[in-house]
Amino acid sequence: MYQFKFRTVKEYYKEIYDIIPFVLANLPKTIENLGDSISSELEGNPPLWVTRRPGTQGEEVYINNAKILTERSNFQSKVIVGGDVKTQVLHIINEVLEPVRSNSADMPIYSPNAFEFLNQSENLDLGVHRVRIFRQRIVKEKKEEIFKADGRYTFLIPVEEGFQPSPRPEKVDRVVIDGHVIPNHVLFTIPTPDDVPYETLAFTDNVKVTVSFIKEHNKVYIKSNTLVGDAGHPTGVVLAEIIKANIPVRNGVVHLIQRPLMVVDTTVKDFLQVSA
Repeated sequence: MYQFKFRTVKEYYKEIYDIIPFVLANLPKTIENLGDSISSELEGNPPLWVTRRPGTQGEEVYINNAKILTERSNFQSKVIVGGDVKTQVLHIINEVLEPVRSNSADMPIYSPNAFEFLNQSENLDLGVHRVRIFRQRIVKEKKEEIFKADGRYTFLIPVEEGFQPSPRPEKVDRVVIDGHVIPNHVLFTIPTPDDVPYETLAFTDNVKVTVSFIKEHNKVYIKSNTLVGDAGHPTGVVLAEIIKANIPVRNGVVHLIQRPLMVVDTTVKDFLQVSA
């Protein structure tokens, strides 16, 4: 269940008010007519991402990480706005949609792309998590354009604590950065199938890296698998727990993960012992 974080009645209503535009789309769409995304009414019109997958009782449809309850949705009504008759469509979902949130009302951040998210991360509500080292590696390796690009991507961003021991940051080069980006798929944790490999940007003639989502014991892990490596990128599997999931951005979704992928310096057994 979603819990609102407030200390006063005023803060309660402000939090409700801030969320409402993000759950309103700017076009009336029935489930059948939903495309890959639909623009929300929040400032900057950040997209709401649509995922369809087969279920036990027919097709399941998700908005970001929230499932549409189909039997309680597609309710249509007419309203008069400025003398014109408008159609409304109501869908019921099983989870609150949360936009990217700024820490300060004086510095609002609306609809960032993945690179803007990284650049402004200190001003966003990410709890204790910081992503400065990965951002520094992106800038050093001149890979900013990947995170700025329009389209549908899944971005896997390792947090500061995952760059220990000290050799790890230097191992995050251009190829490894590519291995943290899945093109053409916006993968939220609940609708993404378990243990299905997706090709990353590091899937080329020379290096081939896939990632998959692993769900165990109420946790979600990302598994990178370097199928074909080279001298600087050995073959092998790396597991990283998702520690903050499903952060929507203008060009896809961001997941904060425990450590960098593709850096094969611990065994799976070591990882499981640390995570236990």
